[in-house]
Amino acid sequence: MNLDHLRFVRETAELKSFSQAAERCNVTQSTLSNGVALVEKELGAKLFERTTRTVTLSPFGKAMVPLINAILNAQSNLIFQAKNYLNPEKAILKIGVSPLVNPGFTSLLVQSFRDRHPEYEVVLYEENVDPLQKMLHANSLDFIFVPLISEFEKMTQLALYDEPLVLISQAPDLQGSGFVSAKILGDQKFVMVPDSCGLARVTREIFKKARVPLNEYEGKAFSYSALADWAQNGIGSAVLPESKVGANIQYRPLTDTRNTVERIRFIAIGNSSSLQRFKAFTDHIRLTSERLSKGLAREPSSLE
Repeated sequence: MNLDHLRFVRETAELKSFSQAAERCNVTQSTLSNGVALVEKELGAKLFERTTRTVTLSPFGKAMVPLINAILNAQSNLIFQAKNYLNPEKAILKIGVSPLVNPGFTSLLVQSFRDRHPEYEVVLYEENVDPLQKMLHANSLDFIFVPLISEFEKMTQLALYDEPLVLISQAPDLQGSGFVSAKILGDQKFVMVPDSCGLARVTREIFKKARVPLNEYEGKAFSYSALADWAQNGIGSAVLPESKVGANIQYRPLTDTRNTVERIRFIAIGNSSSLQRFKAFTDHIRLTSERLSKGLAREPSSLE
């Protein structure tokens, strides 16, 4: 059993799928399954209960996974402390980023900050919302870039950018150009991604606000490209941030009950010590986020 095997367990527990966990870890499914089996053998019991259709944590697994996560977080902190010791002249800024955030925005923001502040080293970690929040609270991260969902509304936050949410659908009555309101979508079945990145929560909040039931497709898409392709091929309708829609996918902007375009907002959240130690970074976000986000806006011609 090694740290890679522990990562296999962590990803399988989060994604509830051996194939998806193997894809995220960039290994074959057999490599991942063998690694999980080695951990189970050394610990003495099964971590997962497997059927032909589902993978869930066993009672033993539920007790062990938090300890495994603690070990992996400790490894990340060890690497961070080593870098900090060997490069004391460099201030290391650790940022966790949700995969829902536009990577172009993150790259522009980080690069422009480094150009102005070469004394900082910026380390990025891409993770889903819940692990990012836990790592922030454990001081393993200084800031997280996440979508604004209800659980973050009362936390100290810095605005990053927002972008339109769009509808992809092959339903005959939803074809054509122009906007479409969530209030008329109660009879549509929606394909979704897992709750982990925040998009599913944002979608549910929109339908709850419109007082329209959300009819969710039984299966789940693992990636945003799969979500868009499934919707384009008629498996169900889908809601996505505009930046996550491929160039050849047709879509329509989504509006609320007042016919205002629904937008997904992205924010930066820092722990109390980070907001003080990295004031230069918080100031940079405030000064540059709006300008950088305008550079990422799509041309009107992309709207089908």
